[in-house]
Amino acid sequence: MMFFLWLPLLLLCPLAMFLMMRSGTGMGTHDRSHAGHAPVPLANGADPIEIARQRLARGEIDSTQFEEIRRAIS
Repeated sequence: MMFFLWLPLLLLCPLAMFLMMRSGTGMGTHDRSHAGHAPVPLANGADPIEIARQRLARGEIDSTQFEEIRRAIS
């Protein structure tokens, strides 16, 4: 008998969580404000090529990734 009292709760909670995640109102949402838009300009005016060079020097990217970045920027 007690199971039948909990059954609606057990069915509605997962459904509510699924609907919240699907609609983007749940806790696990990501910022989609820039999706499909042009990149945001750098606030400090840094040169993107120089940033890529620094990342290459630190080992964050390899030379092929650096060349891809350089081609994309130029």
